[in-house]
Amino acid sequence: MEQLRSKLEEVIIYLKPYLPIANSHVVNFITHNFWETIIPRDIQEEIDLKGTEFVFSNFWSENQIPDSLTHFVTSTKYNNLNSYPSSCYMKLDDAYNVLKSWGYKPMNNSLNLKEFMGAKKMHEVEVMAKLVADFSKYAGTDVIIDIGGGKGYLSSLLALAYNFNVLGIDSQSINSEGARNRTIKFEKYWQSIKKKSNNFPEEKLTPPIIKEKLDTYEEYYEKYSRKSAVLGSTYKQITEYVTENTNIAHLAQTEFEVNNKEEFTLIGLHTCGSLEFTNDPFWDDIENELNKNESYGFPVSNCLREKKFQLGRDARMCASQSPDKFFNSKDIINSTKPLFYRALLQVYLVQELGHDNISRCHVGRLAHKCLTFNEYVHKAVKRLQLNIEIDNEKINAFYDKYLIEYERLKVFFILKQALAQVIEGLIIMDRLLYLHEQGINEAFVAKLFDPLLSPRNHAIIALKKN
Repeated sequence: MEQLRSKLEEVIIYLKPYLPIANSHVVNFITHNFWETIIPRDIQEEIDLKGTEFVFSNFWSENQIPDSLTHFVTSTKYNNLNSYPSSCYMKLDDAYNVLKSWGYKPMNNSLNLKEFMGAKKMHEVEVMAKLVADFSKYAGTDVIIDIGGGKGYLSSLLALAYNFNVLGIDSQSINSEGARNRTIKFEKYWQSIKKKSNNFPEEKLTPPIIKEKLDTYEEYYEKYSRKSAVLGSTYKQITEYVTENTNIAHLAQTEFEVNNKEEFTLIGLHTCGSLEFTNDPFWDDIENELNKNESYGFPVSNCLREKKFQLGRDARMCASQSPDKFFNSKDIINSTKPLFYRALLQVYLVQELGHDNISRCHVGRLAHKCLTFNEYVHKAVKRLQLNIEIDNEKINAFYDKYLIEYERLKVFFILKQALAQVIEGLIIMDRLLYLHEQGINEAFVAKLFDPLLSPRNHAIIALKKN
């Protein structure tokens, strides 16, 4: 725990000078003059001296010449998750080695779900289902609670393939219903999936073979007078908004009629949750809504709470980005063009409406549908229902005037992408430290998924012993 606390303190010291970048919203890049006010001076001077074309060419080169931009990105790597103690952060194989060191032999099986779901979801569900099954078997738990179960991809697989009792909890009734219907689809193809997969146990019930498309899961079983393999028996769904006051164990005990059971596996795949908000006028409407009787999830460790360390909303949004995809693709144009259009639109709105009349205007994903900034302005003004007379020649001249800001915004974007992994690691490790502070020593973070397929690829794994 001391190693983890020491590393977190080191990351905080590193991150603090760059929080103005992380906490800044790209919409205000031009209007608030971010280039002059928050971009590190050495990077500014290098760009002004050499030009963005030269600096970017060097940045994407396989034989980089060290400069201020490459140094910044490299420095973030010394503070991302890979820099934490190996006992705290590990790869998937190492997580299984932990299980082996505890005397458990992981299952030797594999699934083939190619025909049932997309590449990203298939990758996540296959990997996580097996991991959850192995850790649950080691812990001796046969009831799994899936928080934010969504459409039931993971839950239904754990019930069908691994014979667990699974309770899926989601705050939206449409998701709970969708999970039931998707499970029917899963059951329909399960025999075929199982034949293409390796070393799976016999399920408790044989799923019905159904070749006809009907509207709801009830229609299937009513028409064919058959019972679902898992729905309503080993896989159940309830609609509930989970808070810190929710008695999750009681929900599982009630649904599965196991009043004396106190051992459960608690899981979540991309579970949504609340994080702390700071005072930022840009997000007032969201903050006021979410601050109602809500407790937030960052920071949770005593270490960061005592330091009163905070991250703004934009910093936490930054942590949910996909830097691996960006740095791997080297496609800075498609990544930044929509951001530049939106930042430039903000300048236009300020000039046309004045500061006093500007609120947080959400225009959505328009830029990819527009060939020019002129077209973007027309569509954005229409969507925002603004009473502005648009002068096309003025808009074109306006675009040319601020084109230099596009090159600068690209630099800003690279810096935020580099900081994303530092902030993500900080948030995750704050939670791990919290678990250690509660006396849960068998806890660590593992990298489960390929980041190019699934950007949110880390899991906190913990075993709470009675």
